[in-house]
Amino acid sequence: MRIGFDAKKAVGNLTGIGNYSRLVINATEKRRPNDTCLLFAPEPKGGLAEGLEGRAAAACRLVLYPRRKGPLRREWWRCRGMVKDLRRLSVDLFHGLSNELPWGLRQSGIRSVVTIHDLIFLRLPHTYGWLSRLILRAKTRHACRIADRIIAVSQRTRQDIVELYHIRESKIDVVYQGCDPAFSRKVSEAELQAVREKYNLHERYLLSVGTIEERKNQLSLVRALPLMKDKECRLLLVGKRTPYQRRIERETRRLGLQGRVSILNDVPTADLPALYQGSSAFLYMSLYEGFGIPVLEALASGVPVIAATGSCLEETGGTSSLYCAPLDCLRIAELADKVLRSPELAREMSERGREHARLFSEENMLKGIEAVYSKAMADKPRK
Repeated sequence: MRIGFDAKKAVGNLTGIGNYSRLVINATEKRRPNDTCLLFAPEPKGGLAEGLEGRAAAACRLVLYPRRKGPLRREWWRCRGMVKDLRRLSVDLFHGLSNELPWGLRQSGIRSVVTIHDLIFLRLPHTYGWLSRLILRAKTRHACRIADRIIAVSQRTRQDIVELYHIRESKIDVVYQGCDPAFSRKVSEAELQAVREKYNLHERYLLSVGTIEERKNQLSLVRALPLMKDKECRLLLVGKRTPYQRRIERETRRLGLQGRVSILNDVPTADLPALYQGSSAFLYMSLYEGFGIPVLEALASGVPVIAATGSCLEETGGTSSLYCAPLDCLRIAELADKVLRSPELAREMSERGREHARLFSEENMLKGIEAVYSKAMADKPRK
């Protein structure tokens, strides 16, 4: 079978959906050696993203629309013109890895699967610009309508698709995503020390990983810090910078926490396992998520997790983690103190968390995706 992938995020995005895309592509190529994988994407500005430079990059065929054609023509190609290339290359099944499928795909006769990561732009519209929101609504609605099968990355996302787009449940399969095996590998003491020195880290710190933006709600973590009984533990925020970071920095100064709060931007992926495993606990108070991959990365790393209620994080975090409302700063502080003052509790959460993370293995994810591919290909041919 010839499988095409929408690889825009895979070749040029280093955050959540990019990581998911690379994980699916790499695992599919490895697990299905008799199939041909073709990656369709606009040519990225800085070369291939980390993670597609190994075996999969060599084994998969890359179809890149050149930068010299200009951004509007590249976007047109991805939204509509790509279908011509899919037909030319005799693609049997196309997988849209990031909430969208090209217009005209259904009429081409090519079977299709789309992964829907979240509908946050509908749940929390104020956290998106009006143009981004408009584009996301149109593309995601179209993809859900024309796809032969839909993969939702959590039960919460599946429920959102049914409720907000009125798609029948039988068309949607929940396939939990995995995380990079690097997070499950125990980092050596020498590596931990090297990363501590590189970023000048305190011996004890609470960690939160994710784009520094309003939806991720790092502000509540900063406000919880002075409410803790433990006055020595630091807070480390790791993620892509956005204008919201200025609010975090202003609040840090207002509360006199400059010595206890650190923010790291543009951290290489290779350093993340050591940052996780060197932390005392992982905090994730996002207002809404479709899956919450940093929670899974923390569990795989053996770090106790404290996460927010209200979306899907209880699915990802399981019973080994602690939860509270994302804006309840006092409760966040109480749970952090609870973990810090009880090594026995932290050890139990770590062990149970690692066990829970094994449910989200690459093998289980690929088995789920392969089952979806089989359903899509087994559907009656279109007239």
